[in-house]
Parts: sequence; structure tokens; C-alpha cells
Amino acid sequence: MAEPAAFTLRRIERIADDALRAAGVLGVVPTPLDAVAGVAGVRAVAPMPALPDAVRTPGRRLLGALWFEERTLFLDPGQSRVRRRFTEAHELIHALCPWHEAVLREDTEDELFRDTRAALEREANAGAGMLIFQRADFAARAAEGPCSIRTGLALAERYGASRHAALHHYVATHPAPLALLVAGRFPRRDGSLPVWRGVESAAFAARFGPAAARLSGGLAAGSALRELAEAARTTSDPPSAAVARGGAAFRGEAFNNRHAVLIALAPVAAQRPARSAA
Repeated sequence: MAEPAAFTLRRIERIADDALRAAGVLGVVPTPLDAVAGVAGVRAVAPMPALPDAVRTPGRRLLGALWFEERTLFLDPGQSRVRRRFTEAHELIHALCPWHEAVLREDTEDELFRDTRAALEREANAGAGMLIFQRADFAARAAEGPCSIRTGLALAERYGASRHAALHHYVATHPAPLALLVAGRFPRRDGSLPVWRGVESAAFAARFGPAAARLSGGLAAGSALRELAEAARTTSDPPSAAVARGGAAFRGEAFNNRHAVLIALAPVAAQRPARSAA
């Protein structure tokens, strides 16, 4: 899934920062999203069952929705607390970005506008992270700890976020070369674990390229990354191992959140040959 363009991300960053500042909550964590809602012009937050049938999408379960005309935000109450916070922040970004309303409130042909709508959803996901993690505060806290998956996991509770979201944001915004692989928990027919996506810091991308490159075949049985993923099934303390990819040595750490396996990669100075990752 492609990330929003850099210039779009910068625009959303400014919008998120301005909203936090206008709400008087810049530096206040976990972010009081109700204060941001006021700045976004959202008059009410209601449970999803209250969403009128006239504006529902038939046959589709919605975790969140924004009724632009009524400036009302709807949330599925069945979500976990941290997932509900992310969904609310996602909808608030829709409300804060004027170009989102221009597209999303129109009754258009899905085939014609599907790609545009998908791009707006990716932008809203990115913006939700900006509201929840507050860039400057998160960067300062991330820098205080070692460059490790454990640091990312420890930040989740402070920001009222899921561990998955905290790790994603930790890796994507870190100044050091870091990457995160998101893999499935269950093997495919060939025995490999599917790699759903890769996330990398700018420094990692510049030095090594996309994190998930050459992993379209998944994590093969017997590979170092696969064994690391298997080790994470039996412990809450992230296991680590030396792995090699593309001739470079990495320290890998893994965390199983019962929905996916998250594997963080950081380059290390070569000391001894690492096992092949694939």
C-alpha cells in the first residue's frame, strides 16, 4: 500500500500541528481528542448505531464515519479503547482536511473515484498518527530510549495507542535506519508466512531500499526471520537474532500481537556471519 506523497504528508503535518495548538493540547498526551474535535468543527460524537440509514453503505461494517453535513462523528463502540481512539483521530483528519470533504461528501461512481478515496483513507491514517503521537513529543521520548522494538512498545501506553500503531510510528519517524515487517501469523500452503507490508525510516530507505523488497514469497520455513517470528509466539519479551539481507547484517526483534507478527530490523556492524533471512 503506497504511502501519501511527501508534500501531502507535510501539509497534513501542518494541519495536525495547527489543530493541536488551536485546541491548546500541543504536548498534552494522551491527546485529548475531544478538544481537537471542537477545533475541527465536529459538534457531536455518537455511537455507530445512531448513524442514519440514509448515509450508510449497505452491507459494510463501519468502524467510524463522519457526517459532514451534520458535523457529527460516529464510532463503533465494539472497538478496543486504543482502536477507537485511532478511528476517532482518523475521522478528525477527514474533518480537518478541506480536500477530503470535497471528495468524500460527493455521491460519485465508485469505479471512477475508488483510487482517490483510497488515497484519502491513507492520508487520514497518517494524520491520525500525527494527532495521537504529536511529532515533537514522540520524537523526544523515542530518542530517550535505545534504538529497539522495546522502546517503541513502551511508548504505546503513554500515547493511548495500540502497540502496532506505536511501532509503526516509531519506525517510520526514527532518524536511524530502522524497518518494520508486518507478517501474518498463519503459514500459507507452501509453509511460508505472508509478509503483508514493510515500513521503513527515511534513513533505512535511503540506505537499503524498501523493507519488504524480495519478500513477496514470504518468510520461508527455516529462514532466520521465520524462526524469529516463531520464537515470538511463545514469549511477550521480544526475542532477537542476527539476520542477513542483501549482504548486510541486521539485528532483528519480533513481537506477536495475536493479529500479526511485527519484526523490527536495524543494521549492525559485521562481527560474524549472520544466517540468511530467506
